[in-house]
Amino acid sequence: MKRVLSLLFVLALLPGCLSSLPTSTQPPKAYINAITPAEVTEGGVVMFSGYGTDVDGQVVAYRWRSNRDGQLSATAMFETSSLSVGNHEIYFMVQDNNDAWSTEASGGVTVLPVAVTSVRINAFTVSLASIPRGDSITLAWNVSNATTVSIDHGVGSVSPVGTALVTPESTTTFKLTATGGGSTVAANITVAVQQPASGATLTADGELSGYVRSSGAYTTGFVYAGDDSSDRCIQGYVTFDISSIPDNAVITRVVVDLSDYETPYGSPYPNLGCLSAYVHNYNKLEGSDYWTASLPTPIGRWCNFDDLNTSAEMPGFKNALQQRVGRGTFQFRVQFGDTESDGDGEDTMLRWPLLHLPRMMVEYTF
Repeated sequence: MKRVLSLLFVLALLPGCLSSLPTSTQPPKAYINAITPAEVTEGGVVMFSGYGTDVDGQVVAYRWRSNRDGQLSATAMFETSSLSVGNHEIYFMVQDNNDAWSTEASGGVTVLPVAVTSVRINAFTVSLASIPRGDSITLAWNVSNATTVSIDHGVGSVSPVGTALVTPESTTTFKLTATGGGSTVAANITVAVQQPASGATLTADGELSGYVRSSGAYTTGFVYAGDDSSDRCIQGYVTFDISSIPDNAVITRVVVDLSDYETPYGSPYPNLGCLSAYVHNYNKLEGSDYWTASLPTPIGRWCNFDDLNTSAEMPGFKNALQQRVGRGTFQFRVQFGDTESDGDGEDTMLRWPLLHLPRMMVEYTF
């Protein structure tokens, strides 16, 4: 037995015997030097640095990965700005020349979202809110956090802070639009442009003006208002062709002239009271219209000859005419509204003959 053990010992010492025994290797080890910065805003650069050791060989390969973004790099050191938003667990491992990989070293980095600052219009003003046509005004604005700023009506793209001189031809609302930070905001400002006044002197249309009696009979060419010898009221109607006034006109002033009247019979003043004008449906003539007991709101009143002899501006006519603009004709009725008749059995009336019919002086803008 002793001889067998001794023989085995001797064989073990013989050259070549050791190389036939199996050899053992140790895996490498991975170390993370730095992940900097540990917290970064989306799009910011992060630097990664690591190394490895191997006691029985050498490190030949590297691998970095993120639990959120997957594989990152195959070098010991690298930089990236493409990490997604969130908390990243970072793992690093190395491989030696015997194809053995180390266990993973770990670290971390947090990527914060970019703070979104909303676009804001601090000011949008105009030097004058109302101007005559042909004048210019200055727009001024101040916008924060915008990537694009524009103003309509030909101004176009502008810087976030600035001014622009503009000459609007008509009343205009300028719109400023600013975009930035994923949002769009807008502001409006209106400039009123005063148009030069235009005017027209209109004479009543003799073929569509006249008077009506209680019987319903009506006559054109002469306008009468008053009562007759049978103590019946006579009501006049006056019609104007307003087709020369533009459809978009804004009536600014109406002066009514009834001064070219005649008194062929007795005077209606003062017994019949005031002569009133009121709006009536165009060309609607009925027997009951010869005198209206409950008058609509008068658009004009003449209570004596001094009133009739004065060409007066009348707001009621202005408002009534504005409602008819674009319709071609404008009609009003005249009657003495305080009483149907003075009961004296005589003709007491005013008359406007064909060549002396009432007139209107109209001013308007458009």
